[in-house]
Amino acid sequence: MSMYRRSVSAFAAGTLFPLLFCAGIGLLLSCTGARPRPPAEAPPAKPPAVPERPRPPEATRPPESAGPRFLRVRIGGDAEAVTLSADRVNVWDAAGRLLAQASGNVPLGAVGGRIRFDGAQLLGDSVDVAGIPELRMDGRKVGGRLRLTARNGKLVAVAVVPLESYVAAVISREVPELFHPEALAAQAVATRTYAVDAARTPRDPLFDVLGSVEDQVFDGTDNVGAAFRNAAEETRGLVLLYRGAPARTVFHSTCGGRTESAANAWGKDVPYLRSVACEDCSDSPVFRWEYRMSEAEGRRVARAMGIPPGGDLRFSVAGLTSTGRAVRVRIQSGGVSREANAAEFRRVAGYARVRSLKMAIAPAAGGWLFTGEGYGHGVGMCQFGANGMAKSGKGFREILARYYPGTDLAREIP
Repeated sequence: MSMYRRSVSAFAAGTLFPLLFCAGIGLLLSCTGARPRPPAEAPPAKPPAVPERPRPPEATRPPESAGPRFLRVRIGGDAEAVTLSADRVNVWDAAGRLLAQASGNVPLGAVGGRIRFDGAQLLGDSVDVAGIPELRMDGRKVGGRLRLTARNGKLVAVAVVPLESYVAAVISREVPELFHPEALAAQAVATRTYAVDAARTPRDPLFDVLGSVEDQVFDGTDNVGAAFRNAAEETRGLVLLYRGAPARTVFHSTCGGRTESAANAWGKDVPYLRSVACEDCSDSPVFRWEYRMSEAEGRRVARAMGIPPGGDLRFSVAGLTSTGRAVRVRIQSGGVSREANAAEFRRVAGYARVRSLKMAIAPAAGGWLFTGEGYGHGVGMCQFGANGMAKSGKGFREILARYYPGTDLAREIP
């Protein structure tokens, strides 16, 4: 993870400085026994120096390397402009020089490869921003410092967040607050481990992780309940290692009875991401699900998958993994038949509609009926399964050992 050591010096000057200086010299000469100069021979006092305007103490950029470990989280998508809000918004350049200050709601926009501040001042291609007492971007609290970079007329926003604040915020979006404390602790360790591993090989030079389902959901640090903060604090620094390196601790909502292997889901075998039986997620509201796809929606999906839809449009599962999840979906219409990747089909149809690939498809009046089990890709820790284990008396260590077999719990490596 990139660390940055920067500070902004504060200037101090006052109008009484020259007078106090002269008085101090006179006192010093008197104390050392030197004969004081007669008043008539004293040189005329210099006019008071014009004081430099002191820089406010809060303009010092928050350090990234001191104190807790930080994570760089890409938030939002590419946007031409964002609105930052705080009692005071401070902006620095890459060298740590204070560039601008404003208060209230402050617009920042991209102008080619440069950033326009507050509708007027044109800055460089990358700035760091912090707020007093806290910074918000487009209404949400970012949880730390914000780095904005202009790329081709768009802004890339990266929140630089203390790791443990990130962990608490992520689990507050990933699982219900009513989950058992041991399940929340297991989620905290999995979340932290994933972040630490991702920071070793960042997705992009500008950031370590995406704040979305592509990595882990980070939507700022608003409304993070005490249960989530406690889970992060009580497991502070704990990660799962496999052969001395952080594991890729992926997770999902509900497996529907058996988790999926990484080999089946993504074509790459990972020793600690094998399929395991899970009888503890049956109280999940999506342990069983169904979705009725309308004819209009089916036509949209077919077009997106490259098949011109006709009146005889059909969908069917064309292949299954060893755990009963779809590998391919067959799309047929007008004499054209194509087998598409099932994960891509689910993405196009919508993750919240086709909730997992453990599914069946049948024609229904006005469209198709999808029935299935579980929610998510099915690999790694089943979150409702973890909660079921915790309610039956299992601790977070036992939960992690079940879903990530062969890993070791340890303090975070440097």
